[in-house]
Formats: sequence, C-alpha cells, structure tokens
Amino acid sequence: MRSSRVRHLPIVPPVGLAVIASLAVPSAAQADSAPPAPVSAAAPAPAAAPTASSRAGQIAVCVDVQMKSWKAPPPAPAQPPAAPPMAEAPMAAPPTDPPVPSADAPTVAAPSATLEGPPPRRPRPAPTLPAAPTDDPFAVQPERFLQRMVEYEVTHEIGFEAVTSGCRERLTVEMYPLPDGWTVFARYSGTAREEKVDRVHGDELAALAQRLTDALLYDRSIAETINRQTVLRADSEARMRMIDGRGYFTLALGTSLRVASLPTASGTSAPVSEDWRLLTPLDVQLGYRGKYQAWGLEAFARGLIGLNERAARRNDLGGHADFSKGLQAGLHFLRYLTPDGMNSTYLGGGASFELSSYDVILPAGDRGSDDREGLLTGGLNADLVIGYEFMRASAVHFFTQLDVQLPTYVIDTENDAGGIETYAPGAALQIGIVF
Repeated sequence: MRSSRVRHLPIVPPVGLAVIASLAVPSAAQADSAPPAPVSAAAPAPAAAPTASSRAGQIAVCVDVQMKSWKAPPPAPAQPPAAPPMAEAPMAAPPTDPPVPSADAPTVAAPSATLEGPPPRRPRPAPTLPAAPTDDPFAVQPERFLQRMVEYEVTHEIGFEAVTSGCRERLTVEMYPLPDGWTVFARYSGTAREEKVDRVHGDELAALAQRLTDALLYDRSIAETINRQTVLRADSEARMRMIDGRGYFTLALGTSLRVASLPTASGTSAPVSEDWRLLTPLDVQLGYRGKYQAWGLEAFARGLIGLNERAARRNDLGGHADFSKGLQAGLHFLRYLTPDGMNSTYLGGGASFELSSYDVILPAGDRGSDDREGLLTGGLNADLVIGYEFMRASAVHFFTQLDVQLPTYVIDTENDAGGIETYAPGAALQIGIVF
C-alpha cells in the first residue's frame, strides 16, 4: 500500500493577518492627511568644460581617410511584381470508406521482400587539416595607416590639433586603387583647397601624409612641399604625350640690308673717310620648318653675297672697304596667328650666328697679284621675325618674311691696308617656298 506525504503549511491566526494588512496598506485618512512629497527641481547641468583646443586657441581638425572605388555602385534590386490573388480551391468531398472485399474474391499474396546482399558501405570522409588563421596581426590597412599619419602631422603643426569629434574643420582624403598603388585626392575645408597625387605606393604613405598636411593647412600646392625627405615616385615619373607636328624644307631668296660706317674713297686720289653706307648683299637660304599646331620652329643656313664693290683703280691711296661675303646659321621660333587658316601671319624671334668678310683695297704701290686684302669678323645677332604664309592647305606653299637683325657685337678689325670699326644692324627681306 502506497503512503502519501502531505506538506503542512504554517497556520497564521486571524489577528496576525489584520496586523500585516494594516502595516502594508495605509488608511484613507492617513493618505488624505499626508502632505505631498516635495518635488525637487532638476538642477541645471554643469557647463561643459572647454576643450583643450579651445583653451589653447588651436583649430580642431577631424581627419577622415576613405578607401573608394572607380566602379559605380551596383543598382538596387528591382522589387518583384505582386503575386495575383489565389482563387479559393473547391472543398474536397468527404472521404468514403473503402469497399469491403467479398468472401468469394480471390486473395493476392503480397510480394515478400528479398535481400540481395549487404548494403553498400558509405565512403569515409577524407581527413581535413584545420584552417590557418586569417587574421594577420601585422597586416596593415592603408587607409587606417594614412589616417593615423595625417592625424600625427596635423597635431604637430602649430595652431592645429587632430580630434575625433567637435571639430571646427575637416580634412578628407580619398584613396582610389590602382594596379600598383592608389590615386589620392585630399581636401581641407579650412582653405577649400583640394590636391591630387596621381600615383602613390604603400611605402610612400608617411611622406604623403606630411606633404598633404603642409599643402592643405597652409594653402599651398603639393608641388611646393617637396624636400629631400618627401620625394614621391610621382614627382619624377611623368607620363606626357607629345604633340605630333609636320616638318618641311624651306628655300628662300632675298636681299639683306646693312647700315655701317665704312672707310670710303670719294675720288681716285682722295684719302678715305668714314661714311655711313647702305649695303645690299644677296642672300640665299635653305632650312627646315617644323609646325606644331599654332607654333613653329625654323632652323636655317643663309649665305650672303656682296654686290657693291669699288674698283681698285679708283682708289690709288687704298683703304676703301666693301662687304664681300657672309654666312649665317640661326634658329627662329614662330607663332601663327591663324593656325587653321588657309593663310596666316606669323611672328617670331630667335638668334643667328654670322661670319662676315670685308675687302680693303691696297695702296697702288703694294699691289701684286691681288689688289685687295680681306678682313674677317662676326658675332651673334638677335633676330625679330614677321612673315606671312599663304596656300597652307597644299603640300607646297609659299611665304614672305622680314627679319630684323640686331648684332650683339661691334665690328673692330684691321690689317696693313686699313681697318673697320662700326656697328652694323641689318634686315633681310625674303620670299620662299615650303615643301
């Protein structure tokens, strides 16, 4: 016979219950007579202490370095169309009891399950090695490294401090990945200046932080912040494209004009005197002219042949001087005023080196097989050029040109027959062909 256990609870007398109830619930009179509890007004919050940057008068700067992508973000997935409302399925008919086979119906024996051998064995999984840890404690995220370096540089600039909140200005750096580095854009709100570095590598981030900070905080170009300690590969690896031009040969004929004070015989037996004379030698020029859109470059060689010469029999005392021949080699830079026009005026300048030969008539008593003696002189000329090209759309076109030549030297030469001391500026008027 099973015995049952009964747990007896302590019995509290009625008087004890009344005392407990009176202590727990105050009476209505006590609730009405009790004064309301005073509500203390919320004490005002103490004023926030000024930050260290405001106390020191420094500019608080928030630094934000972001890794960006050249690819556009993928479009938002389209919402699937709402499904059409489902039609209510017809109510299924109640199930019916299966028919009861009659006693006369033949019985069919159920096929017996036969085992054709043991079941196939499940393959044992190959043993796997534990995966290597993927968190490398020495891995460096370039954006985090650059941000910390920029914060360091900002804090060490006088009058600035890098903070994480409560900033007055913001310095934002964007890094766009390249196959071997990043293109970096940086902008500072204090000066509204933005700088760009085309390519920077991982070992240059510390130098980049120093140059970006110096450029943006003080409103300078990043090219002005370079020093021997902060040279980047982008400072020397320039990828520039060249403007293709066309080259032509030039052939020109013209006349040179020279003004010089030369020894001049006024008569057969008269002594020579220094007179200003106009010399007009013939010049023949062969050169190369390259054209690069609105600009041109011309290199030339020019020969001068003197055409004015006094006969020796008209100067018995000798000393009369004439220009004999000369050679010039020069370089001119040209600027076309109408680069795409069929015809165009051009201006230019350059320099030419000249060698000149003067002939001095010998006195009648000193003449032999030759009655003249040469004087050689030369120097550098500063050239001013103005010209006009026409029929420029054809493969062969023409030009006319005026050169003003200002020698940078004074002719000072002499021999036994006489001497020359003069300044001889000149000009050359030409017409030529470009082919």
